[in-house]
Amino acid sequence: MSFAIAAGHDATADTAQEILRNGGNAFDAAIAALMTSFVAEPCMASGGGGAFANIRKADGTLLIYDFFCQTPRYKKVVGELEFIPIEVDFGTLKEVFHIGKGSIGVPGMIAGIFALHRDLGSLPMKELVQLPIQYAKEGVAVNDFQSEDMNLLKDILGFNEYGRKLFYKNGQLCEIGDPVFMPGLADYLDYLAREGKDAFYKGEVARKIVAEQRSGGLLTMEDFEQYRVLIRRPLQVNYRGKQIHTNPLPSIGGSLMAHYLKYLEALVPAEFPLTRDHILNLYQALVRAEPLDRRPIALANALRNLFGANKKHGSTSHFNIVDQWGNAISLTMTIGEGSGYFIEGTDIQLNNMLGEAALLPDGFHSWDTNVRLSSMMAPTIVTDEQQRLEVVIGSGGASRIPSAITQVLHYLIDYQQSVDEAVNHPRVHLGHDIFNIEPGFHYNAKQSDFGESLKLWDKQSLFFGGAHTILSGKGALHASGDERRDGVIRIE
Repeated sequence: MSFAIAAGHDATADTAQEILRNGGNAFDAAIAALMTSFVAEPCMASGGGGAFANIRKADGTLLIYDFFCQTPRYKKVVGELEFIPIEVDFGTLKEVFHIGKGSIGVPGMIAGIFALHRDLGSLPMKELVQLPIQYAKEGVAVNDFQSEDMNLLKDILGFNEYGRKLFYKNGQLCEIGDPVFMPGLADYLDYLAREGKDAFYKGEVARKIVAEQRSGGLLTMEDFEQYRVLIRRPLQVNYRGKQIHTNPLPSIGGSLMAHYLKYLEALVPAEFPLTRDHILNLYQALVRAEPLDRRPIALANALRNLFGANKKHGSTSHFNIVDQWGNAISLTMTIGEGSGYFIEGTDIQLNNMLGEAALLPDGFHSWDTNVRLSSMMAPTIVTDEQQRLEVVIGSGGASRIPSAITQVLHYLIDYQQSVDEAVNHPRVHLGHDIFNIEPGFHYNAKQSDFGESLKLWDKQSLFFGGAHTILSGKGALHASGDERRDGVIRIE
């Protein structure tokens, strides 16, 4: 076995590949790739966001590193907050998010990078930052997918002068082929490599953010100084003899996946996965989970009912890495849609996780103080009955993440499709009382078959996620980058 990478951008994958070629392990490669994604995938990754890493060490140990965003310790009167609605138009569907100072949660990304390095890294941090620094200085050309994403989020990227300086050229949003430079990030990564995470959480950066937050925001120095990375055991779901290890509560993405899979397991797979029976099976699995209360405590009770009393209970990108020793990491990162605010001198955009409706089932401003925000992100690792590694998978796509991953696993396990077939197979999604169907099914969907409004998409879309995937079996690694988000792979 050599190594495999499935990622959302060439630069992200190339960085991981170079680290692995130079003797680093999967976790070293992930740290470096994550920092490169800040430049290469700036609409989805940033030092001002958060992430989850599902890791499997070569000895079989499985752990979740939770460095997602935290809610502030104190609330303010809603009228004092800068909390601005922004409509994102996917073409076939529109969604409203909120940005501004009052949308920002405590970022966990930098703390997570240093926690992974402390516990799992094998190369010095000063080596891991070299390629990300190079990309930040020399620039990364905007590709087709990044151009599409930037156009979706243009009102956020251009919200203030700092964003316009990075992402606009002669007053116009960067186009395909235009390089994005982040010299401030280059200098800051070099500084972080020398000074460590406290340079972010207890130093000048935290003080700059807090000073900006005094008018219209919520964050304090105490929020930064007390932030901690949490390490958890994955939620384990058994599905047709496979063991699926995914993100546990308080994140809700993994729990929704567990429900989808449990319902699918009770159904007889359709004869061929493009037929009317098949799409109705998917619909039934999704619709049965739709009424679930999405609050973590309620989902914990639902999981106990589903699996028995002893069961323990936003814009995103994803990558997977498996190294030559059998270490694996599935990492999903996000800044939401971004708050529109950048940390002066660092080129780092802060998140808008308090402005993401999917994470706040009781409504905006309903969050409890000083708790880890919930998330739809569900980095996932699948093993067989002998605990051998089989699949490393995850997805971007906000509320579509659990259904996207579930469908790829369904095709891999129930139909033994190749990893390319499973990842790029047409998908469906149920949300907001609308059943969305990508083209490609051998079935002319009819409204009478479903209890929800029907929306037929005319082409595959980033709306349905980006489920980059690695498949391991019979001593070989196979990988697929989701075409919906210009996914890329590297295998050696």
